[in-house]
Amino acid sequence: MSGEIILLVAIVVLLVSMFMGNWVFVSLGMAGVVGLLLMGTPTLNMIGPIIWDSVTNQELSAIPLFVFMGEIVLKGGLSTSFYEGVSRLLGWLPGGLLHTNVVASACFAAISGSSVATTATIGTVAIKEQLDEGYNRRLVLGSIAASGTLGILIPPSINMIVYGAWVECSVGQLFMGGVIPGIIMALLFMAYIYTRVLMNPLLAPMRVRWKPKEMVAGAWGMIPMAVIMIFIFISVYTGFMTPTETAAGSAFISVLIVLFMGKLNWKVVQESATAAIRTSCMILFIYLGAKILVYVMVSSGIPSRIPQIIGDWNLSRTQVLIAICIMFIILGCFMDGISMILLTMPFLMPVLISFQIDLVWFGILLIILTEIGMLTPPLGLTLYVVLGLDKTATIAEASLSILPFIFLSLLVITLVILAPDIALWLPRAMALK
Repeated sequence: MSGEIILLVAIVVLLVSMFMGNWVFVSLGMAGVVGLLLMGTPTLNMIGPIIWDSVTNQELSAIPLFVFMGEIVLKGGLSTSFYEGVSRLLGWLPGGLLHTNVVASACFAAISGSSVATTATIGTVAIKEQLDEGYNRRLVLGSIAASGTLGILIPPSINMIVYGAWVECSVGQLFMGGVIPGIIMALLFMAYIYTRVLMNPLLAPMRVRWKPKEMVAGAWGMIPMAVIMIFIFISVYTGFMTPTETAAGSAFISVLIVLFMGKLNWKVVQESATAAIRTSCMILFIYLGAKILVYVMVSSGIPSRIPQIIGDWNLSRTQVLIAICIMFIILGCFMDGISMILLTMPFLMPVLISFQIDLVWFGILLIILTEIGMLTPPLGLTLYVVLGLDKTATIAEASLSILPFIFLSLLVITLVILAPDIALWLPRAMALK
């Protein structure tokens, strides 16, 4: 049986299994095993080495450590104190707490590494309070859902760790590459909110001006989380620690801070560890299933032929990038970011090498594209998180709320394509140290 037929059968098995409602890792593994069986008995011997190679990847061990740190920060109340501090410092802006949603999400993203966790954390604190105070529902839901996606762009990022391990490029450089695009995106979100509220003051209540003493007290509450953020940035940027060592160090510091504040107990540790184990196991199983399926893909020989096909069509670098962007935006409606990365990169790697596209730069572009996927139904993970927190909102209302933020995300993608240094300046500066 030809490689093309085997790959086609494996993809059909994958799609049927997913539409039947099976877990993603089960569908991936099942499709991979079917492909190996069709390739012949000797290829089944590859399952053992594939699994061993996956579970011994040191970079993936950073995932449970970062998740554990984020859970400790959340359950220790550090994120709530940080949100309160930001709200006092930004209360004078038109839009008030809506800006707090963006800034707090961007900063919690520098702790959690997960968009869903960021959205859930900020949404739990903000949605009910802001709706009760008279903020426009669409702006509240849109600002929280869109800003929550910064969780995978601003380091540390679970998706960046998976991408870096998958394509074998520096996770530390990926972390640094996401900083400037993440800040630009957050500023664009804030500029949009500022403009909307300035044009229509009824969208948000009157601005709150805190007394200097109250602002200082709020800023003081931000210090614990800021210490962790600064530690992560300096450790990765200077190269003093690897991303995995940084994850361990930041988790240890977060435990010490929460312990010093008197908020650490066995329940907090147990729940944080359980969440870390659950999340990392889910990602590792998806990684394992994808590894098996990708072996079938590569063995079929199709990925290596893609550059030749593109050459026959005389497509330029820009045309290829536009096609890739469109593909990921469509896939994002139906697949989570990690699955997209794992399934598409075997096909895209020969293309990236052929056009000499920087893997770090492309990784940042890919992460922003997966951010858009987290906002678009029918999957739209962060969209459904805010819907779960606001039971009165409809899917149509929530979908309309995120449209302006999707356009702003597309603007950031355009900027990254036109000015690659936006994503590469910090990684290059880091490499020179």
